[in-house]
Parts: sequence; C-alpha cells; structure tokens
Amino acid sequence: MDLQERTLTSIKVPKGIYEDFRVLTKINKMYLQDLTERALFLYITDSDFRHKIHSTYNTYYTGSAFVEQIKITKLK
Repeated sequence: MDLQERTLTSIKVPKGIYEDFRVLTKINKMYLQDLTERALFLYITDSDFRHKIHSTYNTYYTGSAFVEQIKITKLK
C-alpha cells in the first residue's frame, strides 16, 4: 500500500479514556495513529485478537485507577 494513500476518519472516544491513553503515550511512546493502524492490522489478520475484541464487553470505564496502577507497576 502506498504510504500516502490513507483514509481520513473521525471518531469520538470518552474523554477519560483518551486522557488515560495520553498519559500512557508519554511512557510508551505510542500514538493513537500507531495504535489504530496496528489494531486494524491485527483485527484483519489475527482471529484470536478479533475474538478478544468481540468478547470484550467493558468498552468504557471511569476514573484513572487503571493508569495509576500502570504507573505504580512501572516504578517497581
């Protein structure tokens, strides 16, 4: 695929999830574009990944406890 050949999309994500993602990108140097491209590739090519996505019902969480736990784990 030509690297210049891309489709512009627009999505809305819950603010809390995006803020938590932004915190993690500072730690892991992963950007939303990178994650999206990799997730789409895995969804298309990996049936286990696709099944995991379809079987994950909790698509929204509240608070930042998840990110705080990751920070604590990284510091150990």
